[in-house]
Amino acid sequence: MTGAGWREAARRRLEGEEFDLLVVGGGATGAAIARDAATRGLLVALCERGDFASQTSSQSSKLIHGGLRYLQHADFSLVFESLAERRRLLATAPHLCRPREFLYPAYAGRFPSPTLLSLGVGLYDALALWRPPVCSHRLDTREVYRLAPWLRSADLLGAQQYVDCQTDDARLVLENVLDAVTTGAVAISQVEIQRDHRRSGGFRVAQALDRERGDQFQIRARLMVNATGPFCDSFSAGPPRLRPTLGVHLVMDGDRLPTFGRAVVVHSPRDGRLVFVLPAGRRTVIGTTETDWHGPSARPPRPDDEIRAGRSDVDYLLETANHAFPPANLQASDVISTFAGLRPLIDHGLATHAAASREHAIWSDARSWLHVAGGKLTTMRSMAEEVVDRALEILRDRGLERALRPCQTCARPLPGAGKANLGSLELAPDIAAHLSETYGARVDQVLSLVATDPSLGRRLDPELPHVAAELVFAIRSDLACEVEDVLRRRVPLALFSRTQGLDVAEETANLLARERGWSERRRAHSLLQYRAAVSVSRMWRDD
Repeated sequence: MTGAGWREAARRRLEGEEFDLLVVGGGATGAAIARDAATRGLLVALCERGDFASQTSSQSSKLIHGGLRYLQHADFSLVFESLAERRRLLATAPHLCRPREFLYPAYAGRFPSPTLLSLGVGLYDALALWRPPVCSHRLDTREVYRLAPWLRSADLLGAQQYVDCQTDDARLVLENVLDAVTTGAVAISQVEIQRDHRRSGGFRVAQALDRERGDQFQIRARLMVNATGPFCDSFSAGPPRLRPTLGVHLVMDGDRLPTFGRAVVVHSPRDGRLVFVLPAGRRTVIGTTETDWHGPSARPPRPDDEIRAGRSDVDYLLETANHAFPPANLQASDVISTFAGLRPLIDHGLATHAAASREHAIWSDARSWLHVAGGKLTTMRSMAEEVVDRALEILRDRGLERALRPCQTCARPLPGAGKANLGSLELAPDIAAHLSETYGARVDQVLSLVATDPSLGRRLDPELPHVAAELVFAIRSDLACEVEDVLRRRVPLALFSRTQGLDVAEETANLLARERGWSERRRAHSLLQYRAAVSVSRMWRDD
């Protein structure tokens, strides 16, 4: 159910029903698990303490890719799996898996050499079974200058061109949640599950805190799955299994660092680490860093920790970008926004995090919880399939006997898959392209709001293609509960607007108050939370 009352209906179901599976964590992994399990016929509850995709799953480089650099560490199985999942997403979510040309330049005396780069991309294409969007070839220096005239020219030997895909990571997670709900799952945000639980018959009883309403209630489920990502160790209270690393990205004006519509792979002059320079409409995204997380008291990270860019992260990325694109001469004042997240890397005791695998791990503990951690955005579906297979083994042992369907998600389209119908409304080209790519086949629902109220067709930012109808749609149909949910993950002005959405935050808070029946105190609280979140993203300036 969507609409203003979706959350209240979900809460009633959580209290009144018994579930086969309670999934804790509404990021990429948890959302994909809930979708896979629900489409097989399991009774599923999904609980997220914040907003869906509010942590790592909305702070990625926003790529659906095999991980070309993983070939350096001979991680062939992960690359093969990732490329297979990329191919599936191209079929099941074409609006959210958009092919993009990448340029990987080669320089004299630097790794990788043109020959090694060519061999690596050739192997990458082979692991993709030479299926679309494979389209790679080698470029000489003249072709590179034509396609990327701002690239450093000294010692340039040419480049390798290949294709990977970009996505909207938060929306990819959201569409998994929406599809899970469509097939019978109960999904709710702002509900925190306590670690401890008790048994009652064939069910486990979990204590839940409703952070929206401020009260506690209980959820009954046969099996509970910990899918809390980088916070897995804090939630499981077992021996540490993760080595969380911080990844920071910068957002710049595209005119200050033009990409000419292509992603470029560059290396830091400081440590040789690979960094992407990515087109994002009128903006350019630079990222990412990879540094070990050193949180308070050296304990595992928690969701309420301050996870943000530091001045050293910003300086590192600016140095890398300026070395690769000397004409840009980027300064700290050019940074429009930053975003940062923790990767839940499995700790194998390796000396460097760069060599750590992006593989995932699944295990159970003495409390009969099933835990999953690691992995990457691209492999969220296959990882979920494996978790649900494991969960079914446990559920069968616990007496579940009814017939279930096999895994459905390999070919099942996500809600926005299909042809986007823009109707007869006259839209600016950039707005039409943005709405089609963002909502896919659901775009007619957004445009119906504009047809009813033409004022909702106005731009929210003069430089960007987002329109006012998207705010309303986020609240009514896309499960947004707070101003931050709307402006960071549904209509991401917090990332791409020069004001970071502060100039439309009041309007958004008023819409939420009207749609959800908030008091003035509740409206002001949500607005204050958003302003605080923007302030945190800017704190690097004072470091």
